[in-house]
Amino acid sequence: MSTIGSSPALLRRMNSRAVLAELFRAGPDVGDPGRASRTVTELVAAVGLTRPTVEAALTDLVAEGWVEELKAVATPNRAGRRARRFRIDARSGLVLGIDLGLHAVVGVLADLHGDPVARTEQFAPTLAPVEQAVDAVREVVDRLVGTLPPGRLLAVTVCVPAIIDRAGRIVHSVAAPEWQSGGITDRIAALVPDAVTVFENDAKAAARAEAAWGRLHGVRDGLLLVMGRQIGAALVVGGTVAQGAHGAAGEVGGIAATGWPAAARALEARTGSGADLPSAAGDGRAAVRALAADVAPGVAQLVAAVDPEVVVVGGEVLPDGEEFCTALARELERTPGLGLPGAAGVSVVPSGLGRDAVSRGAVARSLATARAERLGLGAELRTGVV
Repeated sequence: MSTIGSSPALLRRMNSRAVLAELFRAGPDVGDPGRASRTVTELVAAVGLTRPTVEAALTDLVAEGWVEELKAVATPNRAGRRARRFRIDARSGLVLGIDLGLHAVVGVLADLHGDPVARTEQFAPTLAPVEQAVDAVREVVDRLVGTLPPGRLLAVTVCVPAIIDRAGRIVHSVAAPEWQSGGITDRIAALVPDAVTVFENDAKAAARAEAAWGRLHGVRDGLLLVMGRQIGAALVVGGTVAQGAHGAAGEVGGIAATGWPAAARALEARTGSGADLPSAAGDGRAAVRALAADVAPGVAQLVAAVDPEVVVVGGEVLPDGEEFCTALARELERTPGLGLPGAAGVSVVPSGLGRDAVSRGAVARSLATARAERLGLGAELRTGVV
């Protein structure tokens, strides 16, 4: 990193951000503060700065409130001054993730490690009209952050069934076309004026959650499928959730050649409008197997394009996820020309995050936004997987 022309104040801030980033890499304490904390000596070795520089950075970070010093603990069989240990104060700021669907809003409030602090849901017959959608989000926001002091909430992400462009605008939504021109993004952002608010596609958010905490964690190339009456996909390429030039990467659900539009209509005809999918014990087994066969051509096209390590399945089929994944894997095995000769077939597994995959993905995006926009940890966190 070049420092030509940098002022001492700027250099000091750059040093403090390097120390802060290292403390974030330590992660949450998981019941053991020692696992999440670092001594001054460990930080000196990790960031490559002198001890006085690291100590000055820690002084600044404690004063800012992002970092706390732990109470010194004696080290067995060692004499002398006890090592000073520091860690992220995870409750010094909070982030909010919101899953705004057509019939429900799910909100998750989390700390700076992404650990949930509170969760709430708001249901409605329909949220397609802008007014109803804004009112439902307002109710969720009031429940979760209505009593927080100003400045405590750092970032909010609202996930919607729509294509979001690079400017954060809803540019297309089959599910809720009124949201495209109803000023919904500005109205929701106004509910939390002290926080940075961004919007994201729901399937991409679910992929972000799977990459952070689920079955896409550590995967460089993978697929996330949303299966049910609404069918969608998101791509993880090179360890990053792909957005595309216009925010439409993975948006193949409306292309007839994939078979997905017809698959959604066929599922609706089998199960009825708006009802839950039947259980796999009876008609549900036949329904999920039929859906797997119907969507397999489109999934095969995505598999051929991305060459994923794993395909993760979420959406309405989750209660019968194992049945659906087994059926889809068999359909893919039967697809002529798919995969490399002698290579194992692609693994198809159900999501481990359940119904909260989208809201948890919203939390992950909010964490990236907070770290980049509010904590100064770099713009690369805005679009990368947390």
